[in-house]
Amino acid sequence: MKVGFKLISATILFATASVTLQAASEQPIQTDLSTTLASEQISKDSKIQQFLQKETPNLSKDFPYRINIFTQGQIDKNKAGLRIAETANQFQNDTSGLLFYYELVNNAMRVPHWHANATEIGTVLNGKMRVTIWEGTGVTKVYTVEKHGTWIIPKAKLHALENVGDEDMKFLVAYDSPIAADRDFLTAWASLPDAVLARAVGLTESDIAGIKKTTVNKLSSYDPSAGPEKVDEFSPLSNNFRRVKPLYQTETGSITRIDSKINPHMYRMALQRTIMKPGALRIPHWYTSGDVLLYVHSGNGFFSLMNNDGKVYHALIKRGDLISIPVGNFNSFLNIGTDDLEIYEAFNRAHDINEITLMNGVQHFSVGMIEGATGLSKETVRTIAKHKEEPYIVPF
Repeated sequence: MKVGFKLISATILFATASVTLQAASEQPIQTDLSTTLASEQISKDSKIQQFLQKETPNLSKDFPYRINIFTQGQIDKNKAGLRIAETANQFQNDTSGLLFYYELVNNAMRVPHWHANATEIGTVLNGKMRVTIWEGTGVTKVYTVEKHGTWIIPKAKLHALENVGDEDMKFLVAYDSPIAADRDFLTAWASLPDAVLARAVGLTESDIAGIKKTTVNKLSSYDPSAGPEKVDEFSPLSNNFRRVKPLYQTETGSITRIDSKINPHMYRMALQRTIMKPGALRIPHWYTSGDVLLYVHSGNGFFSLMNNDGKVYHALIKRGDLISIPVGNFNSFLNIGTDDLEIYEAFNRAHDINEITLMNGVQHFSVGMIEGATGLSKETVRTIAKHKEEPYIVPF
């Protein structure tokens, strides 16, 4: 790694960091959520320990761009599974999207529904899913999504998600609107006068009365013998992170994105998976197209973000953390744990997703301009400019 790149990365990402390293503390790290990360979850690497010892006092007491869905999300639970939702009003300035976490037991489903105001994308974290879509014309589309697989549901299309595996299924769903306008059969039917509904669906008014007394469950079991056989079906609406060439991959980690360049159906939203080895740094960057919802699936990290007002937030992040990142907001994260840090990012815009980093930003301006802006010597700036690689993830 070139010296110039190391210097500018460290200078801008961790603006409050001191060059002087202090002895690592043996005490567990105190987070801004007033919880303690167990010492066994934190890397024993001396650089990580020294960095955390220095930066722990600088953690933001308030981080309005983050919630933990397991402790702060809206939980709906029944015998069929678990649904945890965040709402846009839980985030500062989030007007762009939503992300939900689901768990379904075997032979359970997310009941047939549609989103009047949002496109849906998702990924299976564990298990096997069957997606059924009816678009109002043609044949019903039915396809399978396995672990690490993705799917997309166009706006207003009727669809259902079933667990067709032999184990509990876990998955994430993201939308490109802060109001997903979730509608299903029961809520739609219940909104109509009895006589209108009876005429529309061919039932008697006594049948209608029974329907309107039914508890609305977004999750439900289903009778597998009454449906299609559980066979693998594939669709152009689905991809799999394991079968897509990563944008970036080294021994420090990988970044894989599924967007319109991979699948033309993903022209409205995109989904990205980042895996970082212990001690790896996702270099400071920002995106030029679309807001991002970042979800921490596993691992522990140190996260930094600068918002539109120039205010800087530092936070320790862990499993279940969901961070809203407005377009153009500068951010970075470091794996401070003993295991891989696995992160999913949902983009509410998929067209021309570009990433600007410190290195490629410096390389596209004159030496004199960067010298004047940063105080770096001309020699250091030239060293950065000559570096041809694009290291999105680097050793800390």
